[in-house]
Amino acid sequence: MSPDYRRPDDLWSQDTEILPVVGDYDPAYEPQPGARRMSPAVRYALIGLATVLVIALATGGFFAARKFSGSTDTTSALPTTTVSAAPVTTTSAKPAPSAPPAAGASLAVVLGWINEGTPVSASDFHTATATDGTKNNLGSAVAFTSPSKKIQCMTPKSGTSFGQGGLTCMVSFDDPPARPSTRPNGQWVGSWVDFPGSALGIGHLEGDPGQFSLGEGATLAYGSKLSIDDYDCRMDQTGLFCGNRSTGSAVQLSSAGAVPFGCLTKAGAKEYGIQYSCTSTGTTTTTTRGTTTTRPGQSSSAHPTPR
Repeated sequence: MSPDYRRPDDLWSQDTEILPVVGDYDPAYEPQPGARRMSPAVRYALIGLATVLVIALATGGFFAARKFSGSTDTTSALPTTTVSAAPVTTTSAKPAPSAPPAAGASLAVVLGWINEGTPVSASDFHTATATDGTKNNLGSAVAFTSPSKKIQCMTPKSGTSFGQGGLTCMVSFDDPPARPSTRPNGQWVGSWVDFPGSALGIGHLEGDPGQFSLGEGATLAYGSKLSIDDYDCRMDQTGLFCGNRSTGSAVQLSSAGAVPFGCLTKAGAKEYGIQYSCTSTGTTTTTTRGTTTTRPGQSSSAHPTPR
């Protein structure tokens, strides 16, 4: 074959004539005659805007699909945090104080109510203050007064012959007991109360203030409980409640009168205006307190004044 001969389809061996391109020529895009050619900057801007719109639509569709796919999937996809609840501390409210025992209450109820009072030290009640301001040391004895000054109590001071022992009180009764027919003579003091434990006497012949001549004790506040030997006493606005643990007796003293509890039963009035006893016979022993006893500096007509 002649060297000058080439097959028509032997492109690699044919001479290629390169023509210069004027402007942005795109053979695939041939504008119509009279149409305005789009600049490359505008075309690229449109392409970029289209890309942004596609991405935005795809993202919105993704979140919309998650929203309506159900709460279970959303919950499982999110991390969970367990918070331990702090322990709840409850404070028990202090129970309201119970009502004072009424007449006829059992001894257990009375003594239990007395012991619900706020304990106070007996050492604060070993002094009695006389009307002139003199303070008398009572030793182991105690003396106390109600906040209203209508009740005044004292145990006998050692070395004296005052009282029958136990607890002696002066109560400003609204209706004090009358003198018994067995005690027609002498100075009658209806406010006098003797509570030796096994007996209770209200109203007595007294020629002088007896142990109360030493004065009156400190105030026993309402709600307070004072323990004296075998006695437990609680002061209340309804009166003074005192119980004797060894004899199984108790009493409420107030201006309305005296209310016995426990073994105390009504006895015949012989020495006192009203008498109660823990014995079956109801007998009492007459005390040696005279009706006209005179102490130095006092007249035989002197008698204690209810407080």
